[in-house]
Amino acid sequence: MNPALLIPLQLLLTCALQVLFFQNMALWEGYGILTFHTLGILLLPLNTRPIILMFVSATVGAVVDLFAFGGGLFTSSAVAMGLFLPFINRLLAPREGYEVTDEPSIKSMGIQWFSIRTIAALLIHNLWMFSLEAGRWNLILSGWGKAVTSTLLCWLLFTVVLQLVQAKGKKR
Repeated sequence: MNPALLIPLQLLLTCALQVLFFQNMALWEGYGILTFHTLGILLLPLNTRPIILMFVSATVGAVVDLFAFGGGLFTSSAVAMGLFLPFINRLLAPREGYEVTDEPSIKSMGIQWFSIRTIAALLIHNLWMFSLEAGRWNLILSGWGKAVTSTLLCWLLFTVVLQLVQAKGKKR
């Protein structure tokens, strides 16, 4: 499939799954919130310019906010994640830099690179979201606990989904 068409489709699919299935799912009394729409942002190409990344992140967050009546919570969290994603990519870049064909996936970069990048980005997203949601200083530690458990849950979900969806490399 044409990669130029694949990126909008994966963003649309992750937003649709978030709105239709994962939006009202709260596990363990709110300690397990699935933010599946962030997978679309995380799977954007590694060479995406930061301004485009911020725009796409804001758009994805705004779409989820629109359907979830989030009041800007998902938009601001997605923008915070999009703001730090180029920095995380630079920290994790190999010494010689990324290849043109590198994708931010388990198949292309390996499970360790994918896990570190995904957990770091999701932690930023969820810490921002749950800190804003807490609204008071006496609830901030509870919010951070929710952020950590939700990050690990989403990482596990993303890893399973990508292992099931991505095609295996052909061996000779």
